[in-house]
Amino acid sequence: MYKIKTKLMVFFILLFIVLNSLSIFLFYSHKQTIKQYDHILNRFFILNNISKSTNDSYESMNLYLNSNRSSDLDDYNDHRSKLISFNEKVETRLESNQNNTVLSNYKNMVDSLVQENDLAIRNFSKGDIESYSMQQREALKLLGFIQEETLLLLNNELTDLHSFYGAMSKRNSYMNSMGIAMFLGTFLTGFLFAYLFSNSITKPIYQLTSTAREIAKGKLDGKDIRSSRKDELGFLTHTFNQMRGELDYLVRQIKDKSEQEKLLKEMELKSLQSQINPHFLFNTLNTIAKSAYLEGSDHISKLITSLSKLLRYNLSHIEKPVRLLDEINIVKEYFFIQKTRFEERVQFSINIPEECLAVQMPILTLQPLVENAFIHGIEPFEKQGKIEIEAYSEKGSVIVLIRDNGIGIDEHRMKVLMDRSLDRIPTSEGHSTGIGINNVMKRLEMYYQSDQVFSVFSEVGQGTTIKIKLSDQPVGVFHD
Repeated sequence: MYKIKTKLMVFFILLFIVLNSLSIFLFYSHKQTIKQYDHILNRFFILNNISKSTNDSYESMNLYLNSNRSSDLDDYNDHRSKLISFNEKVETRLESNQNNTVLSNYKNMVDSLVQENDLAIRNFSKGDIESYSMQQREALKLLGFIQEETLLLLNNELTDLHSFYGAMSKRNSYMNSMGIAMFLGTFLTGFLFAYLFSNSITKPIYQLTSTAREIAKGKLDGKDIRSSRKDELGFLTHTFNQMRGELDYLVRQIKDKSEQEKLLKEMELKSLQSQINPHFLFNTLNTIAKSAYLEGSDHISKLITSLSKLLRYNLSHIEKPVRLLDEINIVKEYFFIQKTRFEERVQFSINIPEECLAVQMPILTLQPLVENAFIHGIEPFEKQGKIEIEAYSEKGSVIVLIRDNGIGIDEHRMKVLMDRSLDRIPTSEGHSTGIGINNVMKRLEMYYQSDQVFSVFSEVGQGTTIKIKLSDQPVGVFHD
């Protein structure tokens, strides 16, 4: 992992090295320029000192020859020592590839001047007037030659100084340009790094913030944040993506597989499905009594058998699914009982292909719907009533239709029956089960985990049709 702290340290170290290298280079260049300038000035000073010392030594010699004072001789010796010292520095300080011969001649002339001055003083001390006078004249000639040669050397030095000044001006201009370029380059590099570095930090943070807002709104199935970084932000992004995925998985688990919710629903269903309406038993027993009085024991036996099957089916285990065939058989028993009671006032018909009878479904699905059709659609109907059950296969599913030609359902009642948001299922008036349309709808939707399995079509005065879509692959709480 490349830490953000490491990146910053590397950048600032590199910036420090570049800036210090630039400063050292500029300082060294400036020092070299000053050194060259001092060297040229020293050449001027040496030539000037030699010129002055030759004049001083010659004048002090003349004074001594004219006055014969020891103080003048001491002055001459001082100037002579200085001249010799300056003359020894000529070759080391003024020598170059272009003036070696000139400097050698110049040094020899100075040495000759010193010798002529010394001979003149020596001959003067001996009293040889002719000799020291001749050497005095020779010294004067040498002095003139030295002055001319000094002017020539100074002129050459001025020419070199002019060339040096031009080169130094160009060099200073170049150094200034390079310094400005280096400053701008360093500034732009620092600015670019600051922009890219800040953007590389703020962009992932903005993405994380935006995604966190989506999660706060409940959107857990969004796309992962893409990041190829190998620093703390990359680790944070990867961890955030993993956390959101796990959170989405946990929420789905809570929604789809909550055992507590399933148990509560099952308990509610058990409570609703196991109800028996005593009023229905009372009416059925009255019917049996009347039949026994009017028709005899065979029909009574059939009624008692149908009632027994109906009660046994209503009290069976509600956790296990049943076949459509089982639901149809119990509906037939219910039809027999109601047919005995109402005779020709109501007609029942069932039309289901054999290949549809094996499909699985929740127990007590068709009978409560037939009961509701009879009670709310047929009983208040003054004409002859009719209830039909039909089924057919469609795209891997079995469609079951329950029709009646009764009074129908008004719009308000339809909204109440189909309201899935009701926490408490409305009270039913069923004969044997006490289960209404809303209860059957909720059980089917829980059984198949879909809200597209149950629908009702009805108009006032036109009857009612209930459509159920059954599948062989249920996923709800009743599935084994």
